[in-house]
Parts: sequence; C-alpha cells; structure tokens
Amino acid sequence: MNFSLSMWSPQLTCAGRVDFLRNKYGTQDTENVVMKDRVVCRNPPIQIFWEDDGIDELDNIFAQTRMSRQNITTSQPPGSISIYFYESLRKDVGHDLVENIRRQYALRNNSETNAQADIAIIDLFRTYPGRTDDPDAADLFVVPYAHASHCVSKPTGVWMGACKHIGHDLMKKGVFDTLEYYVGNKERHLFLNVINQGNSNPVLRNTHLSLDIGPRYKDTNLLVPYLNNLPSFQPSAILKRGKDWWVRPRTYAITYFFGVSNSKMRNSPRFHRQNFLAEVQQNWNDTLGGLPYAIRVMTKGNKPPSRLFTHMYQDSIFCPTLPGDTPPQKRFFDVIMMGCIPVVLEFDSGQEGKKSWHQNGGQPLENSYPWIQGSNSTDPKNEIDYRSFVVVVTGGVQNVRPAIEALMQNYTEVRRRQLTLMKYAPYFSYGMGADAHKYPDAFSKILEGLRFYVDGLSLGE
Repeated sequence: MNFSLSMWSPQLTCAGRVDFLRNKYGTQDTENVVMKDRVVCRNPPIQIFWEDDGIDELDNIFAQTRMSRQNITTSQPPGSISIYFYESLRKDVGHDLVENIRRQYALRNNSETNAQADIAIIDLFRTYPGRTDDPDAADLFVVPYAHASHCVSKPTGVWMGACKHIGHDLMKKGVFDTLEYYVGNKERHLFLNVINQGNSNPVLRNTHLSLDIGPRYKDTNLLVPYLNNLPSFQPSAILKRGKDWWVRPRTYAITYFFGVSNSKMRNSPRFHRQNFLAEVQQNWNDTLGGLPYAIRVMTKGNKPPSRLFTHMYQDSIFCPTLPGDTPPQKRFFDVIMMGCIPVVLEFDSGQEGKKSWHQNGGQPLENSYPWIQGSNSTDPKNEIDYRSFVVVVTGGVQNVRPAIEALMQNYTEVRRRQLTLMKYAPYFSYGMGADAHKYPDAFSKILEGLRFYVDGLSLGE
C-alpha cells in the first residue's frame, strides 16, 4: 500500500489540531487526546512516499544459528593478539547468564537494544581464531561477564542507578574469585562494560582494562559502537552495496524521528532537540535545498513499523543526531550504516582546545567515539576520521538549515561524504553467525585496538 502521512501545517496550534480531529474524524474527547501530547501539537508537516510491502525482517542475529569455535575456518591474522578466554565463571554470571540473555534478545519484541553488544562480543571472543588454551601464550585474558546485559535484565525486578541492583558480592564470588590468573596480572585482563559508564556498577567501572560504550574516563576504557542486531546491518550486507547505492539520489534532504524528553534525565541536553523543533516550525519552508524533509517528534503509544524508519533514513541525504542523554547515541551508528550523513551540533568541551558533540563542557570527542582520531586508542593509521563525513554545525540549531543548504549546492562534496560513509560503515557492524571473523568490522577494529594496547605494555608505556 502507499503509506502517506500528511500532517498539520507548521502554523497549526493545539486548538487548531483539536478542531481538525473533531471535524475531520469526529474524534471523541478531543481536547484530552491532543493535550496529552502537547509536544507534537505543532509538529512540522511530513509527507511520506513509500510503497509498504508489510514485511519486517523476520529475525535478528541472536535468533540465527551461532557459530561454534570448531566451525570457524578463518585462520588467525598475522600479528594479531592471542587471547585466553575464561570458561571458569560461575554459571549464573557466566555461561547460563549469556545463554538466558541470548534467548531474550532473540525475541523480536525485546527492547533492550542498547545493551546487546556484550553478548555479540562474547560470542566473537569465544570463537576467535587467535584464542589459546595456554595461559602462558596469551597476550590478554578475556572475562566473559555480560555486565551490561545483566544490568538491564534487572534480575531483582528493580532498577537502581549505577547498576547497584547487581550486588558486589555476586560479582566478586561469581566473577573475580574464579579468575585464576588475575592477581598480579590485572592489566592484561579485559572486561566488558558496554553500557553507558554512569549506569555501570563501580566494580566493573574500576577494572583496569575494559571495552566500553562511552564516554571513557581513562585511557584503558576502549570504546566500541552499539550493536544493531538486524541481519541487514551485518558486514556482508553493508559491503554488498555497491558505490552506486551509496551515492544514489534520495527523496529527502533530512529525516529525523526523535524523542524530546526523558523523565529520568532531567538535565539532559535533549533540550537542543526541542529548540531544533521550534526552529523548524517557525523558520523552515516546506522544502530544504529543493527536497522535502521528514522531521517528527515520537511519543509513547502506537508507533509506525520499524521498516518505515529504515526506509526513511536510507532514502535521506542527511540525518541529524542531536544531543541525547549521553554521548554517543546508537542512532549515530545506525544512520551511518544506512548511508545517511550524520549531522551534529558542536560545543566547547570540558577540556581546553577540545570539542564535544554532546553539550557545553561535555565529554570531548576523543572520549566519546570509538577509534576516533586523536584518541590514542588504536594505531594512528587505523583511526577513523569522523569529521571527514559528519556534518558539524556550530552556533546552535538555527545554523542547521544553512549548513545543509550550503552542502546541497556542492554535489561533489556530498558524494565525497557518502563514499567516506561507505568506507567506514562496516567498522560499526559486528559480524555474527556466518559473518563472524570474515570481514573488516567492529570486532576487527577491537582487535586492532587491543594489539595497540598490548604493544604499549611491552614498551612500558
């Protein structure tokens, strides 16, 4: 079917929306319906042109058959690290926890997508061709405790800040006391803490070496991207797209679906999103650079199918990823893999001479994004130049439109950024199942960063 959503004029007030719903659809109790979602009373107009086939992706990578160590045919790359993978963790925080969480993540209605990377990373280390069963031959020791997933699963039924619902004694006895080679060798033990640092338990936050979502608070927090669990975001699917796909004409100049409030984060810089919405309502025309745009506040309740969002982002040139609760956001990596150029706001950070894409005085870029230039988290030749493809807007939301319009007048520059997305996009995808250890991806970048770290230890840095 053709899916067309033509909404209110940007000048339509909440009262006007009440009249529209009452006269057009005969909506009952219209005032209460409208005022419950005041933030969208003046949503910008949106026209969606889409032939909906009604088909969502049937599963995610956790629902597919996972590879076993014995089935991996890829050999260990020359110069890569050797790892010892602990199988000794107590089952309730080790093997059984991972398997129980994996079954939950395999369900299509699971919503904890921000914490799923640890299960993928554990699978990849477990099947890694450079894994050794000889601790004397190992460069690093991997501790497969899925802390982020354990936290969000709320085993006690209650969520507490800093993951305090996971007791220290549980982690000490179930994890740390089982690590035979930990004492005197802490700097070579790698923990997984792929949840926003503020939500992680201090026990994990204080380990010497860890993989983290960010921001990092010390140099040995090695940042990794969020996981997208859909098969269409696997490295093979991304790499299969030819150059013509990345530079093809798009229907929309901008697509941005977003939420504006979070009651749990009262001081969140999400207010920039509200300011952006007001800017669009008050000062934008119906098109941007000659193309329509799709900007929409999303609220709780019935939402369009996820395939709509995928279609819209893939059919847009630019995708704003304005500040959320923490740096960075899953959306940032998702739109890159969908071929949409991210647009960010830039501020002065809390460190002299460095910038933040989160808020004034916020975490600098070098502490927020994996393998970014200047982070000293991987060999400089393997760093990612984010500024080579991200549209960086300074001076506030009022400058988003002029920045985009200027770029849209320079097709060569837009094309260059799209081809740079093509170059870097696979590094934000975790190859799982049949894709495991076959392609340049997020896990191969993790290994590069760990090689850099181990080499630094050898040099006494």
